[in-house]
Amino acid sequence: MKKQLLSALAFILLTGTMLSSCNKNDPTNSKPSNPESTSGKYVLLTAEWAVKDGSGYYAAYDKMPTGEIDNIGAYSLQSRNHGGFRTFGNWMFNRQKLSGETGIVRYGIGNSGKFEETGFIKCGTSAQHLAVSETLGYYFDADRGKTKVQKFNPSTMERTGELDLSEVVDKGQGISTNVYIGNQTLVAKEGKLFVNITYAREGGNGHNDNTRNYRLAVVDIATEKVEKVIVHPTAKNHGYSSSEFPAWIKGSDGALYLLTTGWNINQQKILEGEESAIFRIKAGETAFDTNWKLVPKDLGMPDGALLWSFREHKGKLYVDCSKDKISIPSLANLNTNIYKFFEVSIDTKQATEIKGVPLTVFGLSTGNIEVVDDQVLLRVVNRIEGLNGYYKVNLANHTAEKAFNVVRGGEASGFIRLTGK
Repeated sequence: MKKQLLSALAFILLTGTMLSSCNKNDPTNSKPSNPESTSGKYVLLTAEWAVKDGSGYYAAYDKMPTGEIDNIGAYSLQSRNHGGFRTFGNWMFNRQKLSGETGIVRYGIGNSGKFEETGFIKCGTSAQHLAVSETLGYYFDADRGKTKVQKFNPSTMERTGELDLSEVVDKGQGISTNVYIGNQTLVAKEGKLFVNITYAREGGNGHNDNTRNYRLAVVDIATEKVEKVIVHPTAKNHGYSSSEFPAWIKGSDGALYLLTTGWNINQQKILEGEESAIFRIKAGETAFDTNWKLVPKDLGMPDGALLWSFREHKGKLYVDCSKDKISIPSLANLNTNIYKFFEVSIDTKQATEIKGVPLTVFGLSTGNIEVVDDQVLLRVVNRIEGLNGYYKVNLANHTAEKAFNVVRGGEASGFIRLTGK
């Protein structure tokens, strides 16, 4: 069923070719925002979804882009667009090379100011991964064992060992023996590593096909000992594990926030829709907070609506949510312009819709919300109207205005500022 799900996503994306990815000629009224030299502090990824090999462009800018953006230029690097990226310090990580090799690909900015591939760990699968520090990271590689988590050094990009977590696997009548550990969730908080344990259906691959409730092994990072296993009362899966979008954040309140789409593939290989929600583990805790959960109805959206992108800024959550129920199992309206943006008080869950920003498409592996330079940025793509960039939010009055629009290089697929040295 995962193949059917990915095919549905691919069909929607590939048939929804945007105006900017079709035109390879220089636009007559647009210029790159970066000058001849750049320190490469800001990074924009664009994706040529209509290109068969799924290529994209990383481009570095020394200032916040404004106006119309050409993302193909002297400071851009063509890469495999697995869809989005993850960052740690001045590094960015993706799961696939332009050649199609899977693993962990590290990118950085060279002395020339241009993006370069600076490291690679080959994996048999598209690797879930987490950089904890400059010298410690974790990743999942099914070829090395479905119940093992691999360790690596992000500085040297070398595998350094593994954690065998097979001890946490439950066995017994009616319990699936097709178990995946670390393919959905690898998150570190307060010296603990949280790792998913997924009891996939027989023949399944652990991607949203859990036969039991969502559970995490809590591992002490210093001793590498499993402390306990925690089980969520309602969720079955976290995020979408083959996506680069992590579907988790650590808030300024110290809490770990995670998202479930509510999607799960049953034993008959049919996609079912359950409640989409954001849930959390509070600061100083290693158990789920059963008293707090954010669902679409809290935003005034209907049952069956989908939460996906979210970030935290100054004690508020910024989230997107579909205004319509998602069609399950076809996902026919998943990647259409039906997503609104909201600011949500974490304490009270009071929600305020962001005005002045058009409806956008599903965030997929990118996510539609970023916080850069103390600004909340919203990714807006409307392929018919030629909208392909980011809006910035006025936090005082909950309105948004256009920050920049990409006119060459493909669809906006992620924007970040690296920390600098």
